[in-house]
Parts: sequence; C-alpha cells; structure tokens
Amino acid sequence: MKKRINVILGCFGFVAILACSGNEGTKAKKEDGAQQPSVAEPAAMLDYKTEGSKGVGTITSFEHKPFDAQLANRGVELFVSKCAMCHSFDRTLVGPSLDAVIKRRTPEWIMNMMLDPATMLEKDADAKVLSKEYGSPMISLGLKQEEARAILEYLRERNSTTK
Repeated sequence: MKKRINVILGCFGFVAILACSGNEGTKAKKEDGAQQPSVAEPAAMLDYKTEGSKGVGTITSFEHKPFDAQLANRGVELFVSKCAMCHSFDRTLVGPSLDAVIKRRTPEWIMNMMLDPATMLEKDADAKVLSKEYGSPMISLGLKQEEARAILEYLRERNSTTK
C-alpha cells in the first residue's frame, strides 16, 4: 500500500515539476531582440502567403490583421453550410483539399475565388487548372465580402495546425 502511495505521490511531483517548468506560453526573445511567436500563436496563424497571384476580381489588396477568433468562429459556421460539401482538410472531395491553402494561395486569390468563381475560372490561369484537374467548376456561393473574410479567417486557423 505504501509503495502504491509513493508511486502516486511521485507521479504528482513529476507533473508539478513539469507544470512549473517556466514556459508560460509567453513570447521568447531571440538573440537579436526580436520576438518569436509563442506556442499559443503558431507562425502559420500569423502569416498568409504574401507573394503570388492575387486572382481576378474585386479583392486587389488585403490588410493583414491579428488573428480574430470571433471571426473564425463565424467562418466555421459558413464553411460548414457553404463549403464542406465540396471541400475538406484531410482529403479531396469534389474540390481540392484546403489543407495548407493559405500557404499555397494569397488571401486575395482565395477571397476572389469564393466571391466570384465564374470570373476566376474564366480569367485566372490557376483557377482554370484546378477546374480542369477536378472536373467540376466551383459554383457561386453568393457570399458577401465579410462572409468570405470570415471563412478565410477560419482557413487561417485550421491551417495553423498544418506543418
């Protein structure tokens, strides 16, 4: 019985030491004084792809803002109702997998594709290739710009776990 109690106390002690190890999820400083993202803020969540095609459509520039969890939550709802029938993160469905999409495409390109797929499929070379590859063109979702932005923020959150 004493041995069992000692083992349990030893486990609790080990867990307590790990919990108090000093890593509080704060930003660690590099040698040059710049801050690196903490565990709570993965680098992928902070940055979109900035170079490359912006696509064809009304979105010609994009203001990079800090991650907005509320906006991402709205994006989840919209993704489930508007996108999940054709897109997934872990496999190809009717359309391509969206795993790491923010690392492959600029936010302008993604939003233009969501807002006006017909124009993108007609005038954007990358969209044409995707349509040919998957054999099914993306249909208009009837999204407003704010809704597309919410879905984009959700993609940003989901893609932050992608290595």
